[in-house]
Amino acid sequence: MPNSLGMYHSNALLDALADLHHIHDLDHLFSFVLSRCCEVVKCQGGTFFTVREEVGELYPEAAKGVSLNLLREIPFKMKSGVSGWAATNRQPANVENAQEDQRFNRAVDVITGVRTRSILCAPIIRQDKVIGVMELVNRVDGVFKEADMVFVQHFCNQVGVAMENCLLFKTVQDLFAYTNSVLNSLSGGFISTDQNGNVTRCNSTACRILTVAESDVVGKPLLNALPQYPAFSAILDVTQKHETPVTRQEIELQKSDGSSLLIGYSTFLIKDNFAKSLGAAIIFQDLTQLKRK
Repeated sequence: MPNSLGMYHSNALLDALADLHHIHDLDHLFSFVLSRCCEVVKCQGGTFFTVREEVGELYPEAAKGVSLNLLREIPFKMKSGVSGWAATNRQPANVENAQEDQRFNRAVDVITGVRTRSILCAPIIRQDKVIGVMELVNRVDGVFKEADMVFVQHFCNQVGVAMENCLLFKTVQDLFAYTNSVLNSLSGGFISTDQNGNVTRCNSTACRILTVAESDVVGKPLLNALPQYPAFSAILDVTQKHETPVTRQEIELQKSDGSSLLIGYSTFLIKDNFAKSLGAAIIFQDLTQLKRK
């Protein structure tokens, strides 16, 4: 931990970082980071800005001590204000007397009704790109200390990583929802397994044909997930273990009520971009009524 951080700030930084990476929602992240900074450095309020390079502006994502909606009516240009200076110069700024600092945008005080005395700003940088700015105003007992600035700097270093993780998490969630929507729109059944043979997907048509619930199947080894259809389960198990997909095959299954179920199916392997096996899948149709005609 940096020498300029005392015990109070060091412990606060460790606690903040421990909580930071459990957050997967950007709005929650913005509010958490701002609130924790205000709490640790004991200031009246502040703003979490993200950078909008295409328009050369900072956009308020979270605010404390003033209305967020009000702040969003103010254009925060990258080349004006202390926060803009921090973003443009990629450096923190510790302003002891805002009213006498040429960088200070006095229009903000006029619009918000808050008289700014002291300011602490730190850029949020990720992969050599400024993606945000943390601005804190009016330390309750006077001016911001060096330890306050070091705390905010080190915290913001990790905030950039956390923001990227939130975006990745949302991308994965959106992709999962998209894939589920596509699979549940299929007229045929679909079941997939991972490389360990555990069921990863079972679409709504598969549940209907096999008379099972998705929650009773997903996450279980295939042979345990469908104990009433051991032969059917073995087909996908063999495909995965021996990497031998099949096409347009049929199998007759016995349902729990004693009736027969004729299934037409194909299996295939699921691989990554490097041809490494990730699992296997089976797509199938209920041919029972079709064969009876």
